[in-house]
Amino acid sequence: MLFDKVVHFCKSKGIPLYVFEKQCGLGNGTIKGWISANPRIDNLQKVAKQMGITVEELLREDAG
Repeated sequence: MLFDKVVHFCKSKGIPLYVFEKQCGLGNGTIKGWISANPRIDNLQKVAKQMGITVEELLREDAG
């Protein structure tokens, strides 16, 4: 799941999710909202860029 990938990334870097959201230019709770709603493409692009991967890699089932 997308949310789990982002959380795993944050844990591996030792940063809280809310800090990562701020680094991406997102509001607090934006990524957690992806548990129940689809993210906007611009937000996916921001997260992927911050993670150093492509949106395709972020969305791939086996990535992360």
